[in-house]
Amino acid sequence: MPLDSVQHSIHIRRKKNERVFQNIARLQDLGRKAQSHQDILDGLHPWNAPIVLKFENVLPLLLAALGLFFMLLIFIAPSNIWMQLGLISGLLMIFWAYISYEDKQPIDDVIEFLEQQSINKKYQLALHQQPQHISVPLQPVLFIAHLKRLFPVFNQGTISNDLPYYASTVWEDKDGQQHQVMVFQYHYVNEMLVRDKNGDDVRVKEIHKDLWGVFVFDVETQGLAITTANKDFYYPYSFPWHTSDIQTNQKLNIFGSDEMQTAKLLSPAFVLRLADFFAQRQGDLMFHPSSHTLCFLGPANLFKISTQAKNIQDISALRGHLRTFKLPYLESLQRDLIHFLK
Repeated sequence: MPLDSVQHSIHIRRKKNERVFQNIARLQDLGRKAQSHQDILDGLHPWNAPIVLKFENVLPLLLAALGLFFMLLIFIAPSNIWMQLGLISGLLMIFWAYISYEDKQPIDDVIEFLEQQSINKKYQLALHQQPQHISVPLQPVLFIAHLKRLFPVFNQGTISNDLPYYASTVWEDKDGQQHQVMVFQYHYVNEMLVRDKNGDDVRVKEIHKDLWGVFVFDVETQGLAITTANKDFYYPYSFPWHTSDIQTNQKLNIFGSDEMQTAKLLSPAFVLRLADFFAQRQGDLMFHPSSHTLCFLGPANLFKISTQAKNIQDISALRGHLRTFKLPYLESLQRDLIHFLK
């Protein structure tokens, strides 16, 4: 019987979607309880339950298509009572399809949540927390303001500038030496005046830009700024410096806070390390004159994931995605900075 078939289809759809909701709840619980990236991967295999992560929406889509068909029949004979009843039936079908359709947003949300948890665990990122070496934590607003005052590159933006996203971590080299690090996003807004086609009225247009970088604390080098951009640095990096290497001078602009100190610091070995660090990288590398703090700021998104979640419809595909994805720009910067600071 057709009615029996419809009832059976509705029952099967309801059971499948219940399993999806159960999997979503289980994934959220896994992300909250996991202590490491490997804990998340281990929790995804074996799953010991149906692995589906896709809502069954065939019936609502068919219902919506059928309802639309009945509604369009009204244009054939608008005054026909059967066509009018068909219009009402079509509206009811589309409404039923709308309320029974399961949006995939909960699936996308839990995948994004597990991605963020995996990143935090894999790279040991403590979101919006100050580095461990700070004995007396400051209020977040004061802490960010203090860091921005250290380097002149944080004066950008005619309207505003801020560090909306940051995370502290610890980098360790092969010799076991640890470096306290804070990874951050720098967002600033410029105001641009735009005239209309008559050249009379002026309206304001906001230009939003982002850069990404790291602070490394307790470094020995001080009073130096290096940039790949063709620009001058502001105080305290007031003294431009040229090395004996022509290619390095063509690619890098170097400034110091003290001429004598800069001359001693820029040995041939140090200049070679700078050239290696900027070989495949754009941005600014600065060493504060007195606070033993390093800052790198550049255009590469350090929080950008190597592979995006596409068409993940089951737990196995989700595990494969979480197992292979990484933050390539952050890994590259970590490797090169650790090598540079050795």
